[in-house]
Amino acid sequence: MEETNDGFDNVRGAFPPILTTAQVAELLDLNTRTVLTMAKDGRIPASRLEGSRKFHFLLEDVIGTLKANRVTPAAVEG
Repeated sequence: MEETNDGFDNVRGAFPPILTTAQVAELLDLNTRTVLTMAKDGRIPASRLEGSRKFHFLLEDVIGTLKANRVTPAAVEG
C-alpha cells in the first residue's frame, strides 16, 4: 500500500478498503442510523447494488469526506 503521509495510515491499516454501514459508524463514532441518513442524503459517498438495500462505502471516500469537511478554529478576538 502506498504511503500518503496524510495522517490516516492507521485508519487504512485498521479497516478494509470497502466498508459496511457498521464499520463506517465505528470509524466515525456515529450511530448506524446516522450513517444511513448521511449516505442517503449524500453527505457520505456510498454505493448500493441494484436491488439491494445495503450500502457499501469506499474507505478512501470516507477519508476524503473527512478531509473535505475539516473544522478550523474560529479566529480569536483580541
